[in-house]
Amino acid sequence: MLGTSGIRGKYGEKITPSLIYNVSNKFAQGKNIVYIGKDIRDSSDALYYAAISGALSAGSRVYGIGTVATGILGFAGTGMMITASHNPEYDNGIKFFIDNIELTKEQGEFLNLEIDEKHSGLYIDYQERLFDKYMKNLDVFDFDFTLEPIDLNSSAYTFFNYYISQTRIRLKLIDNTPYFLRNSEPIQENVKIDRGFMLDGDGDRVVLIREKKIIDGDRMFAALAKYMHETRGTDVLVVTVECPIAIKNYLSNFYNKIIVTKVGSNYIAQNLKNYKNVGFGGEPNGHYIIPSFNLTSDGIAGMALITEFLKTHQSLPEINYRIIRKKFNVNNKNKVIEGLKESISNYEDIDGILIEDENSKVLIRASGTESLIRLTIEGPEGKINELIQKYESLVLENIKKHDNL
Repeated sequence: MLGTSGIRGKYGEKITPSLIYNVSNKFAQGKNIVYIGKDIRDSSDALYYAAISGALSAGSRVYGIGTVATGILGFAGTGMMITASHNPEYDNGIKFFIDNIELTKEQGEFLNLEIDEKHSGLYIDYQERLFDKYMKNLDVFDFDFTLEPIDLNSSAYTFFNYYISQTRIRLKLIDNTPYFLRNSEPIQENVKIDRGFMLDGDGDRVVLIREKKIIDGDRMFAALAKYMHETRGTDVLVVTVECPIAIKNYLSNFYNKIIVTKVGSNYIAQNLKNYKNVGFGGEPNGHYIIPSFNLTSDGIAGMALITEFLKTHQSLPEINYRIIRKKFNVNNKNKVIEGLKESISNYEDIDGILIEDENSKVLIRASGTESLIRLTIEGPEGKINELIQKYESLVLENIKKHDNL
């Protein structure tokens, strides 16, 4: 039942308060303390209180965080976050965390438990105390949130308003409201500012804007990974199968160990937990995991690191490569992928279909959070058009053949 990042779906259909009560009760069983937070969707209040009730009836001590960025909820410890992240506002869902790491879809065994309502836990309002602890720990970065405007449009707004109230530092906050003023995903079509930072709906992703355009996520990740190596001595890098070959080749000059995992910040975190003081990881969509600070993808910490970087660096590394990413709407993504696997030989199955050589890559995978097939192609100028034509045609052929079965 768990997807790449918890459980998500349309509120009132797949996602209901009774479902959240049940999974919260099952998750909380045997856990002394459970932290629970939520994002700013209209449906989040109903689900938040259902999650609290489920955990209390399992006997847990519930620390209610209220509206909070996912990174801060994960920073707290073991808990649950009511959110559908970057999904449309009519969706909602829940993410689960144990020891600061979000669970992967392979870790949903607790959902097989029976409901246990024989207990009554204790509720504690914990938002301000958690924000205080988080603020103190942010000092590991030489950050300056005044450097850039911040387009919030996310549950991170509560932290930034608390930060201002405690520090009296003036920040330029945009969309600083308890509801969405733009689509929640930080992608180019949703950009509304000339420059600054842009967060996603639950604040676990951050991108940098210049001249109304998102700075290339692959090169930004490469720059920060190199910077972490130079300033913190990080030596283990974790990336997903989406990471371009050119980026891995560039970073292999600085990192002795590069681990490639499935797409999803939780898979990155699972691989970084044994390298907390020497590791770094992330994705080009704005997920950054700095395990010495937080094993949860954290847009606020990512922002702090970027502001530190910007104080001394005015440009990103020049890495020459060409990559094209496409997506296809489908009804049954898993059947389409199985059909494609029957059509293609000699591929790696880390996460979908991966075909890679020294200078080119084809990745076809089902989205973990949406009804999409994603196609990523990287290659030299003379080869990439040929690869696009071949594999886009193959994807469309299999969608036509398998999607309505």
